[in-house]
Amino acid sequence: FEGLEILERVEVRGEAFLPLEVFKQINEERQKAGEQLFANPRNAAAGTLRQLDSRIVAKRRLDFFGYTLHIPGRDDTSIANTQWEALELLEKMGFRVNLNHKLCASIAEVAKYYEYWDTERLNLPYMTDGVVVKLNSFKLQEQLGFTQKFPRWAIALKYPAEEAPTRVENIAVNVGRTGALTPLAEMRPVQLAGTTVSRATLHNSDRITQLDIRIGDTVIVRKAGEIIPEVLRVLKELRPSDTEPFVMPTHCPVCGQPVVRESGEAVTRCVNASCAAILKGSIEHWVSRDALDIKGLGEKLVHQLVDKGLVHSVADLYGLTESKLCALERMGQKSAEKLVDAIAQSKNQPWSRVLYGLGIRHVGSVNAQLLTQKYFTVDQLATAKQSDIEGIYGIGAEIAQSVYQWFRIDANQRLIERLQAEGLQLAATEETKTVGDSNQKFAGKTFVITGTLPTLKRDEAKALIQKAGGKVTESVSKKTDYLVVGEDAGSKLEKALSLGITQLSEPQLLEMLED
Repeated sequence: FEGLEILERVEVRGEAFLPLEVFKQINEERQKAGEQLFANPRNAAAGTLRQLDSRIVAKRRLDFFGYTLHIPGRDDTSIANTQWEALELLEKMGFRVNLNHKLCASIAEVAKYYEYWDTERLNLPYMTDGVVVKLNSFKLQEQLGFTQKFPRWAIALKYPAEEAPTRVENIAVNVGRTGALTPLAEMRPVQLAGTTVSRATLHNSDRITQLDIRIGDTVIVRKAGEIIPEVLRVLKELRPSDTEPFVMPTHCPVCGQPVVRESGEAVTRCVNASCAAILKGSIEHWVSRDALDIKGLGEKLVHQLVDKGLVHSVADLYGLTESKLCALERMGQKSAEKLVDAIAQSKNQPWSRVLYGLGIRHVGSVNAQLLTQKYFTVDQLATAKQSDIEGIYGIGAEIAQSVYQWFRIDANQRLIERLQAEGLQLAATEETKTVGDSNQKFAGKTFVITGTLPTLKRDEAKALIQKAGGKVTESVSKKTDYLVVGEDAGSKLEKALSLGITQLSEPQLLEMLED
């Protein structure tokens, strides 16, 4: 290209996305194949980029917009002096550039541009929730620099979450793996943020009372964070005269057994351990990515296994054969072989993942790591005193009580015996036992990770912190010692700033690990 010498390496920086039409086609294909549908294009695109199989990535038909280019080790102004010139150069090089960019001469012009796209963006063939405004001059960008997280020369102007009215046609109640009964508004389908919304969670009976929502009501719905549908308010002036207040069921809608609501809790629960809904949820949790990670065992297949009586606990998965699986809908010989192999491979998952997979109430993946670092075998944990469990840093009284009581239940003891007989890893390896012995720099420290890190995936950063003895939690609190900050951080950063919590960039985190 004229004016650009031959270089060994040029970085083109931009954004991968999934066009709405492609997203629709992918979900139609997944529906025909009996696979779980993607919730929205953004999540589908992010999940695609995390795939290790390049064939799957190619099949998803992602698109890309180039935003700027950079030569490692060189001043960016050696390529172009401005953002506008960089876009022109990218087009000449053959990269796709978003045609809806504009060079504004004033803040008033920026405001006018922002207002124009508030409604016009709904006609775009892809999802967007705002406009990014950048200083054009690369020299000015360099002078302004960055905060620990944000460039000072750019800002994302977000639009308010889109809202729409619709009618509540039914209020269903789902039962999860912990027995929690969750009311769900089933609504007349409405378009929101590029997707069709027909259901929204109502959380619990307190939320229903707060909204005073009834079957037949007209409600305003929106997508919280452009992703999760929620009922914002009820238009009571449009309420039909024959509606009645919704009352949560007194018996489980799946198994018919009485439900309970414990003092101090907002959640109503089914406590019947044999409930089919609890069993299905338990198996879905067991096979999930952070637990045993059994690929190919999706929600629909789990429901078939339970409904046909082939599985009565997670241990029964290890007795499934190809012939049993081939009798199920949409299950061929090759798929059955792959699934049997995936189930067998899950026996190699470490003790911490098995503990998390058991679905003990309040025990997430972080707490499972903490528990297995203290108790190297399931027998040690099963016989531990509640006070000793509570003594682990990061494990509170509620978690300790839950773990202690879980191992006192006869059915759970029999499940552990069966899993041991099947060859699951219910003890730490020597490598796991010694990990961190030589590197406990973060012992007693609590970290939270927010945003997208430059090189590390979040799971990789989490593993590094845990190996150094640190604890990684999901939410910022006064107990948080460090916030590891990447791009596109949100409310966690704001809360950390208000609490005076130390923030770390990825390079700073890695430097601390090396010291």
